Amino acid sequence: MPRSKRSELITLRVDLVKELKAKWIEEKKKSPFVNEHFGGFVNDLLHDILEKDEFLKHYAPFLSEDGCSRDTIYIKDFKENKTAEIYFNNGKLYCSLCESFSCFHIHFVMAIPKVAKLNPSTKPMIDDEVELDGQKAKKIVRKKRSS
Repeated sequence: MPRSKRSELITLRVDLVKELKAKWIEEKKKSPFVNEHFGGFVNDLLHDILEKDEFLKHYAPFLSEDGCSRDTIYIKDFKENKTAEIYFNNGKLYCSLCESFSCFHIHFVMAIPKVAKLNPSTKPMIDDEVELDGQKAKKIVRKKRSS
């Protein structure tokens, strides 16, 4: 099929294409309104992301993502001129600025993709603990092999 003069060819990572195709197939099973062409599905998905970003600019123009670590997302609140730290507390997102589980900052974080990268574990893994666990596992394996 010939390409439109207004379209542009882009390159996607192989693993990303596999994930997108799996999502497309799953969505087609759930809803008859999903685009029947894979390229159209990807275009629709990207358009939805752009619309969401535009919505966030209007919904919360005074909030922006200020950075993140393994277990915390930092949201700059220009209205209060402070930074909110959002992290998991007892399995729920918690805002240190508002001292709340449900505030404007939490709602904002729920709309950005970084929230999916937060580590929900209540206790962060420390490298020393990982090393000790590895040593214990090694000893158990050696005992089983020698017996």
